[in-house]
Amino acid sequence: MPELRIQDDRAVVELQGRQAVMALARQVSVPLAAIASVEVVSDGADVDLGWRVGGTSLPRRLWFGRYRRRGKGRTFAAVYAGEPAVVVRTRPGEADWDKLVLTLDDAERAAETVRGAAGLPSSLQ
Repeated sequence: MPELRIQDDRAVVELQGRQAVMALARQVSVPLAAIASVEVVSDGADVDLGWRVGGTSLPRRLWFGRYRRRGKGRTFAAVYAGEPAVVVRTRPGEADWDKLVLTLDDAERAAETVRGAAGLPSSLQ
C-alpha cells in the first residue's frame, strides 16, 4: 500500500516497488497549507478520477498515476477497488495536485493525521 506521511510542511505520498512503476512516480506531495479538505470514502473506485494521462489502470481493479479532468484539475491516484480511500483536496492553484486519492492501510487514521497537520477540524468531533 502507498504510505502517506507528514514531512516538514507537506503531505507526502510514497510508493514502493510495483506501485511506483504502475504510478510512474515514487513520491508526490502537496503543501499542508494548500489542503482544503480530507475525507475517507468507503470504496476508492467510486471517486471520479477523470482521464488517465500517465500510469496504469485495470478497470474495476486498480488505478495508479496521473489523471486530468477538464476544468477540475489534476489528480494523483493510488487506488484499489473495494478498499477505503483517503481523498485529499487542495485549494485551486495552490498545489501541483488538486486531488490525491489513496488506498491506505488505515485510511481513517491517515485522514485524521493529515487533518491535524493541516489545521482542519477533526471528523471525530
